[in-house]
Amino acid sequence: MTGRSMPLPGTPLFLRPGEWQLNPGTPAHTSHEIRIVSVRDSHDPAYAWVYGHGPECSWESADCTAPYCWDVLVSVDVLAATTTGERP
Repeated sequence: MTGRSMPLPGTPLFLRPGEWQLNPGTPAHTSHEIRIVSVRDSHDPAYAWVYGHGPECSWESADCTAPYCWDVLVSVDVLAATTTGERP
């Protein structure tokens, strides 16, 4: 792993534009909330793969049974700040 503490499964992660990528090298321009399932290293040490669920997966009508619905690259700085409580 990156050598930094990463958020645990179940941690809510609030992503802002530019802090994450759907595809390597393509910064995203929207905000999202993801509840983390797992965090894995990527080819780029500045980013880690985050697997998780969006808030809509917890809706009673969703019946989400997938292991995860999101797999995105997230800045390790954002992940570390989330772990230490420096950001919500």
